[in-house]
Amino acid sequence: MLKYKVFLEWWWFFCTACLITIVLASFDVFKIIWEADKTKISFVIISLFTAVSLFCGHEAWKLNKLKINNLEISNHLKKRYETGWFSSEICLTLGLVGTVSGFILMLVGAFAELNISDPDSVQQSLKNMSLGMSTALYTTLVGLISSVLLKVQFFRLESHFDSFVKENEDAKRSI
Repeated sequence: MLKYKVFLEWWWFFCTACLITIVLASFDVFKIIWEADKTKISFVIISLFTAVSLFCGHEAWKLNKLKINNLEISNHLKKRYETGWFSSEICLTLGLVGTVSGFILMLVGAFAELNISDPDSVQQSLKNMSLGMSTALYTTLVGLISSVLLKVQFFRLESHFDSFVKENEDAKRSI
């Protein structure tokens, strides 16, 4: 059995996410999102995702240390994982706030100065509508993906925690 299994599992997940980020950056996806998302909420979500993922790695390291040293584990440690669950919901909520903001941008930009008899005015309105729609869709997408990835990380961390608690309880009963 691997000595640092919990941490290495998180590390594999985090490195995979970093690799995917590098691939996306090579295709200028972040530049596209930067230009399309006028609210910049997508980058707030990405920053939150990165910070909470690192927090999850720290918690995985601490859990591994407890397992290696065969120390007593307390349930207050599991309460710290609620930060991850809460953050995943915040990512989702920020994505929805971006959706609403994008729709507001779309409607205000499209109809504020629309003159149906002027083709240039109609083209500008369509351009403004697409900008609002891209803001709405990108923030939703980034929020959903970040939320799911955080939930996967903290689900795995909690399952390792629960199995460690069960192992400790079984060991106490066998004594």
